[in-house]
Amino acid sequence: MRLVLDSDIEEIVNRSKISLRSLSGKTVLLTGAAGFLGTYFNQVFLTLNRDLRANSLDPVKVTAVDSFITGGSIDEVSGSSEDVEWLSRDLSIDTSFDRKYDYILHCAGIASPEHYRANPLKTIDVTIRATRDLLEKAKIEGSRMLFFSSSEIYGDPTPENVPTTEMYRGNVSTRGPRACYDESKRLGETLCWVYQTYFDVHVSVVRPFNVYGPGMLPRDYRVLPNFATSIAKGLPLNIYGSGLQTRTFCYVVDAIVAFLEILIKADQPDVFNVGNPSPEISMIDLAKLVASLVNHEPGAHVVAYPSTYPEDEPNRRCPDISKLKDTLGYAPSVDLTTGLTRFLTWTQANYATIINS
Repeated sequence: MRLVLDSDIEEIVNRSKISLRSLSGKTVLLTGAAGFLGTYFNQVFLTLNRDLRANSLDPVKVTAVDSFITGGSIDEVSGSSEDVEWLSRDLSIDTSFDRKYDYILHCAGIASPEHYRANPLKTIDVTIRATRDLLEKAKIEGSRMLFFSSSEIYGDPTPENVPTTEMYRGNVSTRGPRACYDESKRLGETLCWVYQTYFDVHVSVVRPFNVYGPGMLPRDYRVLPNFATSIAKGLPLNIYGSGLQTRTFCYVVDAIVAFLEILIKADQPDVFNVGNPSPEISMIDLAKLVASLVNHEPGAHVVAYPSTYPEDEPNRRCPDISKLKDTLGYAPSVDLTTGLTRFLTWTQANYATIINS
């Protein structure tokens, strides 16, 4: 089973080719490499290396690290490539690496609400301990680093702060079912600021807003994989809470392009929202759209939050990406219907097999 669409990977590489070729001969440490975003980065680097070799350029050498705490195994994702070294490692315990890296992509984290509710201390440790250790490594070696924070750090924005800019300080509870994730990401950002300000580490922070696409597995438990699982089982699409909460969704191709441009091209380290600001859609309307795209007859039901899923979710989440546009000339190009069609086509081809295996 392919976790990504080859056409998506080609699109990412083609859109970022000029920037990516500057990685020739460089070394990259990729944490969270078996996760949703990590899988895309790996495939981009493998595709890039074919292009580099075809042009007589040195390949990128990648160390890919994951703990596999949320499922899967190293055998499922590693494949075979002389350019990628896979390590199964819990970064909350061990962040020692012998190799020096030019770039560090710190994607490791427990992002799914069901998973971080089940593993609150691990969620905190992998963000705080691992981030500080990797920043220390970047300080010593002069690495350029990208820290993956989250739009969750904004909490539940006040109405006048939607769409939300990077200047908004957040409305987040330190006590509650989401605090382990939200507050650890906020402190992770503070660590990045300290190392940038006091130790001149080139570390940028990205705050992704609801990135989705092929490769999100049923065990992810976020809204779109949950919908796709219900479709595979012939069940109604369950919408938690009131269903009136709104989100915007960013297709993974657009997100990966933005991440790579920030990593490679941002002259000054900064904080960037990464997402698609439109359309802002309620969960009820999202369920209706998803059902219409696949002719799903059972429809949708608004239900109470299950015990495994943390309540206290934001009423609205919508990014202002003006800084990203102004700094790097970036704009998303995949609209919601197109992105959902790609995602649902992939899930319809793969979810039944995954669920029944």
